[in-house]
Amino acid sequence: MMQTAAFRIAWRLALCVAMAWAVWRIGGLVPMVAVAPLFGVALAKPLLDLASDLRHQARARALKPVQGRHFAFRGIPVDVTEDADHRRWVRAADVRAIVGMTASNGALALSYPAGWREFGRPATPYFSDDALLAHLAKERSPEALRFLHWVERDIAFPAQRVRERLGIRVSAPDAVER
Repeated sequence: MMQTAAFRIAWRLALCVAMAWAVWRIGGLVPMVAVAPLFGVALAKPLLDLASDLRHQARARALKPVQGRHFAFRGIPVDVTEDADHRRWVRAADVRAIVGMTASNGALALSYPAGWREFGRPATPYFSDDALLAHLAKERSPEALRFLHWVERDIAFPAQRVRERLGIRVSAPDAVER
């Protein structure tokens, strides 16, 4: 895309220079004043296209590290990690910030052995998408219900569709891993 814009600029600049040279050879310096607006008219659009392409590429490059990982519920950022089985894992601290649940990490690890993991250094606890749905279904606050619907729509359902399309089966969140 950027190469096309650069090529257009070079081509139009060459045509303008050729036109200016021809006018100079035929009429001298006085008619060259009439050629100056030609440069502006011929180069404005390609230069704006090039600037737009550069902006889009810079934005894509800046957002690439968080592509597919950044989610926000009502302005609160939610960290989501996807594993090789296309299972999405939601950081427990973000869930607590939104819902305000009181269950400890140990209790949640016992309740959802296949749906609770720790990622990163230092180890940070994460819910799997289906374990989070099961846990939020037990919560009774209105905010938990709104969060449940958001998680279903934006996190769990898209991941489930990808797993179905690829034929990947995951264990239930309360199943004991061996």
